[in-house]
Amino acid sequence: MPILFDAFPGQEVAVSGIDSGFNKMWADSPAKDNRAVQLNLVVYFGSSTKVEEALQQFAAMVQFAKGFPCRVVILCPLHGETGEQKFRAKIHGETYLGKSKDDTRAVEFVMLSYPPRKHAFLEDQVSICLSSDMPVYFWAHRFTSTKTLGGYGYLLTSARRIVFDSALVPAEAFTYAWPNRSAVRDLAYTRTRLLRQTIGQFLSRYAPPLIVGGLTKVTLSHRAEHAPEARCMVDWVTKGLARCGGETKTGIAFESVPSASSAGFEFVFHYSDPKKSFRWNADLPKSVSNFEGDLGTGRTSLVVGAKLLDPNDSLSEALFA
Repeated sequence: MPILFDAFPGQEVAVSGIDSGFNKMWADSPAKDNRAVQLNLVVYFGSSTKVEEALQQFAAMVQFAKGFPCRVVILCPLHGETGEQKFRAKIHGETYLGKSKDDTRAVEFVMLSYPPRKHAFLEDQVSICLSSDMPVYFWAHRFTSTKTLGGYGYLLTSARRIVFDSALVPAEAFTYAWPNRSAVRDLAYTRTRLLRQTIGQFLSRYAPPLIVGGLTKVTLSHRAEHAPEARCMVDWVTKGLARCGGETKTGIAFESVPSASSAGFEFVFHYSDPKKSFRWNADLPKSVSNFEGDLGTGRTSLVVGAKLLDPNDSLSEALFA
């Protein structure tokens, strides 16, 4: 991926000279005394990542780093037989105002390019790139196969959180033997946080037996491009109904259906009692959702806001929540 590495801003330095390069970069800057780093974010860009997308992600990570002071290390593995055998590194820094006009702070980025056959040396090289004594978080972006992750075992075992986006990686990510599965988060799931919150808040007004009593089927209609988020929401609802005492393995059917007519999502709970009903739909372009239902205590309707989290909020939710 030399084109991707070359596309990122920054000055090329020897891997061993990363820290001294940053010291020189900030020597005459008002940010030299405000380089407080709270974490390391290591981002792997898979072979299917295009330059335009990578630069968009880079811009988003700059904004993220301003909110959560960190050193971002971007891994740009070479793909194919390029003949390149050495590690290459770039450093990039930006300053921004903190809590006052006299509070100038800095964000730091390290880009690392390396041949795939050099995985045996990668751990040592990445450790040089990191800010010492700070926790490590790992974001695996657009990996094309879980076999690729095998070369990053040290990150999978040591990272406090491991993040991927199921909209951009193969389905095998869900069955992969993650060394620390409890640390793994899916950005498609975190994007739905606000939607899940509103559904949970609405249903929390009912006793669990009213929700699951006579429930036979749950259907989620969604736009085709929201299939990853829909899968996450169905999983979430399934677990919630199980906690309410619902027979989610045998007594309740679950269905996720792409729908061209949907403006976002629509949940429908089907009951054996025709008097009971629950329907929720979210119109994402209009940022509004509607609840309608009668779970045995009288008909209720409600209109509230609806949106998916933006990339920065979704990433921070995945890393820290």
